[in-house]
Amino acid sequence: MDHRTTLAERTLAITERITHIGSWEWQLQANTVRWSDELFRIYGFAPQSRPVTPEFFLSRVYPEDRELVQEGVRQALERGGKFHWRERIVRPDGSVRVLDTVGEVLKTEDTTSLLGTCRDVTDEQQRLEQVRRFADICHNIQIGLSVWATAADDDSGPFLLTTYNPVLERIAGLPLAPLVGQPFHAIFPNAAAGAIEALLREVAQSEQTYEVDAALLGSDGLSRHLSCKGFPLPGRSVGLALLDTTQQTRERALQAAEQAVLEQVATGAPLQRALETLIRAVEEHAPPTIGSILLLDSDGLRVRHGAAPGLPRSYQAEIDGSRIGPKAGSCGTAAFLRRAVFVDDIETDPLWDDYRATALAHDLRACWSTPIVSTDQRVLGTFAFYYKTPRKPTREDQALVGRASRLAGIAIERQQMEAVLRNLSAHVQTALENDRTRIAREIHDDLGQSLTALKMDIAWIRRRAAATGATLTEEISEKLASMSSFTDGVIQRVRQISSELRPGVLDDLGLVAAIEWQAQAFEERTGTQCLVRSQDTELTLQRELSTAAFRIFQEALTNVARHAGAHRVDVSIMTRESELFIDIEDDGVGIPAERATNPTSLGLLGIRERAQRLNGDVLVVPTEPHGTRVSLRLPIRPDGTP
Repeated sequence: MDHRTTLAERTLAITERITHIGSWEWQLQANTVRWSDELFRIYGFAPQSRPVTPEFFLSRVYPEDRELVQEGVRQALERGGKFHWRERIVRPDGSVRVLDTVGEVLKTEDTTSLLGTCRDVTDEQQRLEQVRRFADICHNIQIGLSVWATAADDDSGPFLLTTYNPVLERIAGLPLAPLVGQPFHAIFPNAAAGAIEALLREVAQSEQTYEVDAALLGSDGLSRHLSCKGFPLPGRSVGLALLDTTQQTRERALQAAEQAVLEQVATGAPLQRALETLIRAVEEHAPPTIGSILLLDSDGLRVRHGAAPGLPRSYQAEIDGSRIGPKAGSCGTAAFLRRAVFVDDIETDPLWDDYRATALAHDLRACWSTPIVSTDQRVLGTFAFYYKTPRKPTREDQALVGRASRLAGIAIERQQMEAVLRNLSAHVQTALENDRTRIAREIHDDLGQSLTALKMDIAWIRRRAAATGATLTEEISEKLASMSSFTDGVIQRVRQISSELRPGVLDDLGLVAAIEWQAQAFEERTGTQCLVRSQDTELTLQRELSTAAFRIFQEALTNVARHAGAHRVDVSIMTRESELFIDIEDDGVGIPAERATNPTSLGLLGIRERAQRLNGDVLVVPTEPHGTRVSLRLPIRPDGTP
């Protein structure tokens, strides 16, 4: 054999082994097949370890690919020339490999042969598939991915966008293809020199991965909350992953606001404050929403302003008191029909014929309204979402409207129930005070006069006996004296009971004198010093107000006597800006903070109920270093009426 031929064959064998490419030849007329050593290895056999036939070759082809190979051979023989296909084979150990087959048909006058090579592309294909999978993930994952490069050696220059995925376009709010190669501050001008750009620079300088939370205002005008992660890449580049957490962040804020509303409702906070808390949470959750709550009047015919911190006051005033009906804007119609009404464009919707000019004058173009319904299916009011551009509600919007309306219903219904209870309590208290006054008067007038007459009769008997010269025995004289003394005691007790039921000084001399009288009686009864200071001794108040203030003062002193163990009580009475303030402070053991707000403390509950009924409030707090202060505030008008 020629030395050059041997060298060429050896070189070819080495080349095949390095490139992992095997060669083969199939002579059709002789039906012989030749495989190179590397092709044996590719198929999982030792080189030249067995004869190869077309049947053996086909048996090693993956069953589902055999028809494809046979069809490839048939077409190659028909057309002649070059051919190419890809098939899977099964090795003796059961592993599957993918081969890329390239060859050519050679024809002479006597013979036809197929010559080809097989390259094992299994690993390459797996890598390509992995790359494609990662590419698909990067393209479809709900994370904005981008790569930023800087040309400055010290990483002080601008970061230029080199590549991105579609999610980043949604976050940016604009197409990014024309902006490839542009600096960060040109693409995100509202975030320039902010947390995200600082993150890019930190990663570029340290070649470490960093994370930060940031807010980003896109070019579409929408603010987004982002969880940002920067990671180093080759070629002085930085990868940036932005996860839009706006919905989750807003949902957490909405849930917190809902909890705050429920707490305000539970603690008896003013209804408007609770409703405004809810509206602001909705506006923050779904910008650019402007929220409004209208309350249905007691007659069920008109809606009244409830809360709308984002609406112009002039607009609120114009719609306050509007009648409900089948064509009464969004809110009036929703209350009338008892169903949600979504108006996409106020300028064209006939429901707004009577209110269109008012709405457009205040730049309001869309309004979605839903009725607020109680547990017994009464319409309590409406919850409206306003917008300054025409807008249709999404499914998420409708869910938010319903969610907010249900929570508003809880707050409104609770307030109405509390109002009913306060009115009932006020009726009971008024009836009780009237009964106390009547009983006190009857005791003082009828029983007191009868006892006085009895005392006068006893005195008459003693005078009569002395005038007639009759001699009374010592026993009778002592009995008459005892009866007179006992009658004096009964008269004194009757007066005391009458004063406790309804002190006459409260009606005759006013609140300050009544408090001073009560303080003196408390001091005499308990031995605890009680000092009263007042800037207005001639304070004249409406009867219901002075009665409530006096009863609250009485209850506060009762609590001091029962629980405080105090040596001194200081009372301050003053008026300021049409409000009455009374402070009762003792130097006792002090009230625990949890007890001051305990709903089972009936005494404190009664104090708060009396104050709230007159639109006032009471604060009960421990003082330093020890003691308790009860602070009462009641509104009064200049004429002295609440």
